[in-house]
Amino acid sequence: MIYFIGNKELVENEFYEFSTIDKCIDYFKDKESIEVDTETTGFDPHTCKIICIQLGDKENQFVIDVNAVSILLLKELLESKLILFQNAKFDLRFLYSNDIYPTKIYDTFLAECVLTTGLEDRELGLKALAWKYCGVLLDKEIRGQIYREGLSTRVIQYAANDVAYLHLIREKQLVEIEKLELNAVLDLENEVVKVFAKMEFHGILLDPDKWMDVAKTTESNVINLQLELDEIVLNEPKLSKYVPKYKQTDLFGFEKRDLDINWSSNAQKLKIVKDLGINIDSVDERNLSKNKRKHIIMSKLLDYSKQAKLVTSFGKKFLSFINPKTQRIHFSIWQILSTGRISVSEPNLNQIPSKGELGKKIRSCFIPKEGYSIVGGDFSGMELRLIAEFSQDKLWLDAFNAGQDLHSVLCAKTFDISITDVKQETPFKAGVTYRDVQKTINFGLAYGMSKFKLADTIDISVDQADKIIKKFFAVVPQVNSFLNLLGNTGKKNGQIRTARPFRRLRQFGNWQSAMENQGSSDSFKALGEIERASKNSPIQGSNGDIIKLALINVQNRIDANNYPVTIILAVYDEIQTECRDDFAEEWKLILNDIMIESAKVIIKSIPVEVDCKISKSWTK
Repeated sequence: MIYFIGNKELVENEFYEFSTIDKCIDYFKDKESIEVDTETTGFDPHTCKIICIQLGDKENQFVIDVNAVSILLLKELLESKLILFQNAKFDLRFLYSNDIYPTKIYDTFLAECVLTTGLEDRELGLKALAWKYCGVLLDKEIRGQIYREGLSTRVIQYAANDVAYLHLIREKQLVEIEKLELNAVLDLENEVVKVFAKMEFHGILLDPDKWMDVAKTTESNVINLQLELDEIVLNEPKLSKYVPKYKQTDLFGFEKRDLDINWSSNAQKLKIVKDLGINIDSVDERNLSKNKRKHIIMSKLLDYSKQAKLVTSFGKKFLSFINPKTQRIHFSIWQILSTGRISVSEPNLNQIPSKGELGKKIRSCFIPKEGYSIVGGDFSGMELRLIAEFSQDKLWLDAFNAGQDLHSVLCAKTFDISITDVKQETPFKAGVTYRDVQKTINFGLAYGMSKFKLADTIDISVDQADKIIKKFFAVVPQVNSFLNLLGNTGKKNGQIRTARPFRRLRQFGNWQSAMENQGSSDSFKALGEIERASKNSPIQGSNGDIIKLALINVQNRIDANNYPVTIILAVYDEIQTECRDDFAEEWKLILNDIMIESAKVIIKSIPVEVDCKISKSWTK
């Protein structure tokens, strides 16, 4: 039965009855769990409002008009029960804006993500889940009309349906979760979603004046590269047709650019490259990198593309992300990528360079509020430590346990040189040291790097890259065996898992087709992709599991002690917090310990290191 709590001017009909907030609370007070959903005037909890909140189970649903009844009357109930959500992060942010903080959560959306990680043809919305698990076809067409229509009879019915099937969906999902042994990772995701919701809700401050300096720098870099590309064309006989016979001037007599080439146009760039006799089908990063030794313009085009992306991502338009009410940036987090790690968008903070002068300049724009500092922790070499832990290779373990520089130790063995010579320039690539090459190999392992990729990355021949990789694996045979085991497991089973205790599952949707068509070029390509992803996912995914566990443990410590600290960012291996100045030194030590202890759940054979800093901006 549907019950409506609100303005009695609405006409009661056969679809619902009027009720009271007291009756609603009394109905759920002895229930183990409650299905909860909200309808809002928009997506931003700072500038938009809740229209109604729905509480329900499969027998009864209560639709509550929050303009007529204070939502705070539900605070005790919602903070004490297991709350079932579909896409909890959205509703949590609006509940946080009303000072309501649910503590126990089950998210049917996240559960479906966990069950289908890696599959491309999955559907995660409530409509799809209601049909898949309940055989019910929900009408969702009214969704975009709710704000304009108000709490009409059909809106009340629509809202009630959103909390009528989550119990049944949960029951059937849990059967599959149990079957696939995904309980631990689902618990992890249902816990960390509260942290992500708080991070999105709180946001981070940006210094707009400093940001304008960044925008000017990125724009200047693009202009300079454009002029360098123009100069290459002007001095290349094969491209003479792009050079006009006469220079043009503007209305004031100043000379314009000598060329009329739009270097942001892929079509124009491709035509120019082909006119140089370089036969490629696109000017994407891989093709440019692969062919960069064929002409100087290829590396310049690579540089231009990277700088142009920075202008797009970190130019003046970036300031539009500042919320007009909070004056903070409230990014969006996608919680479960195919590896299990997160992505950050609107804006994409993962794209911010972590090194170099530009990276420092961009990060310095992200600041704490007055009287606070940014206290951040950054895991050191986590993917390399995970490879050491999983492979149990003696050389790797000994290097980490002795506190040595892994890149230098491996470099000396790979190239048969003294450890004191690892920073010497290689004979096969000017400006590149032996250690640079080794570092590229070490980090590339976690991404299934091939000899072709290594050759592209450090600009050497494929034969040279092949010899280096073979020598490296001869030095660390257990690492080689471990990575091959992962690749073969993925190809054999069509799925791969992260480390215990979470054992996150990544499935490969194209595996069945590839196995059925073995021998074909498409199958060969697909199985190759599966092999590379299988080498990558357990390492990246286990890293992601550690970060999520650390976020949960950090938030729990903050809540338990009412610390003056807020988690504001989680980018790759970093956790950044905003902490009151007088507590910063103490918090730095606490954060360091929590992050290390969280990693020890998976990494047991070697020490874990965290670099913690206190700053007045986001630092690496």
